[in-house]
Amino acid sequence: MLEQIFLVKQDVEKYRMLTVIKSLPPREVNLSNISSRLQFTYQKTYNIFQALLEDFADVAPDIDPSDTKIESIDFSKIFIDTYRLYLVKNSVVFQAFNYGLTSANPSFESFSNEHFTSKSTLNRRMSKFRAFLKNFGLKISNSTLEIKGNEKNIRWMAYYVYWYTYHAQEWPFSLIQENSIDQIIAKAGITFDNPIVHFQLKYFLAISRIRLIKRNYIEDLPYYNVVFDNQQLGEEILTHDDYPIVPLDALHNENKLINLFRKTAFQPSDTAFEQPINTNARINPKFYALVYHFIDFLKEHYHDDMTVYHNQKTLKHIMTYVTRDIVFYYIMAPYSLMHLDTMYAEGNEQSYTDLYKDVYTFFSNVDQNEFPGIYNAAELISKDLYQILPSYISTIREEDFIRVKVLIDPGNQAAEVALRTVRNLEFVEVVPSNVYDDVDVLITSLDVLPLDIEKKKYPGNLKVIPWDISSTRPDYIWLLIQLNQIYVKKLKNKITTNKKKKVL
Repeated sequence: MLEQIFLVKQDVEKYRMLTVIKSLPPREVNLSNISSRLQFTYQKTYNIFQALLEDFADVAPDIDPSDTKIESIDFSKIFIDTYRLYLVKNSVVFQAFNYGLTSANPSFESFSNEHFTSKSTLNRRMSKFRAFLKNFGLKISNSTLEIKGNEKNIRWMAYYVYWYTYHAQEWPFSLIQENSIDQIIAKAGITFDNPIVHFQLKYFLAISRIRLIKRNYIEDLPYYNVVFDNQQLGEEILTHDDYPIVPLDALHNENKLINLFRKTAFQPSDTAFEQPINTNARINPKFYALVYHFIDFLKEHYHDDMTVYHNQKTLKHIMTYVTRDIVFYYIMAPYSLMHLDTMYAEGNEQSYTDLYKDVYTFFSNVDQNEFPGIYNAAELISKDLYQILPSYISTIREEDFIRVKVLIDPGNQAAEVALRTVRNLEFVEVVPSNVYDDVDVLITSLDVLPLDIEKKKYPGNLKVIPWDISSTRPDYIWLLIQLNQIYVKKLKNKITTNKKKKVL
């Protein structure tokens, strides 16, 4: 998502190519496969790969520059995070964002002159970034490049950008010394079982320090008080000794916001249920009532498929997760609608299941006046929950299954292993060898299958996956990837067909 916002088209294409290369088994890495996955011509794929090779000299010095054939390059020596950071740091749009947020007296004109770019060109390149900011209810100044809007949302947006760009690879903030943040954490007596949470908190505290130095204070948190009254979610991390010129009320709000992120956005899944946010503070009962209503809504829609309803421990787990999610958005998103189009990867919404639609139906119909942040973030909440809930609910409808026939040498152990592998997928129905109608996939160890006389019996869009009886574990993993792609494609086609029917 951030690549689409900050990078020019050529850089996005190089980044996409590397993600495809890294997703393929080594023996499948060739320009033909990549061009097919990217849906580019072979010539365009070749040209993008040549440009990618030039970048490797900077981001992957361990790769031999004389290796120009894609099949001979060891792609394990380059990481997607590393390459994304390299591209984004060199993006003029990201540099403009970083300059406006961290400079003492930023100026659009000064930045343009220093980067040898006209204001009109920079404005045009920032169009997607402006759309991204709009999701947070924010704007960027045409005179200073500073971000304008609600202060807590500026913190949220800045953390989002810096975390997903740098991802703990290096310290992003030249204005703030990393050890000064370490000292604040140590003085507060905070320890970490999960090292990633440590990095996340350091980023958030550094952004807090940058904003406080520039005297951008959080004046109030009215929606926080609706949820928790005036209770603290944790210890006072920032003290008056750290920031003697910051008003006490502003410092108090600062600590509320930091602890909200610690207890919600930064809470590891393995401890979220043992350390729910109401461990430290009571939550307004109306949020529990909304969660109970949501669980009942699911029960009405999924009936016996919703096994969570009969398991109190599991039910508590999912209710804790939902509570954490809606409380976060209630406090953080009360001022503007937040959409998926610029918050997540382009096109993902096309593969959403009926579960996503059901969850979205519920949260987009909550009382807009009583739960403004939840109403505004209905799409984001639905995206969070539709990924979590399938492990609790059998949500795959029978008509969405992909029907798979497995024809592998009888008597060879590969047949049993392949069958067991395929049957473990919830979206797969394995059909008998004498079935031909509605078969989506044929996995076969004989290249001559399907026979000519059989082809008319199968659907025209049958996908044939050749299978080598000497296949190893990586081959089985690649098989699962291919079956998942076929399943997602089937869902996309269903959505497209339904849209066309509605138009007619």
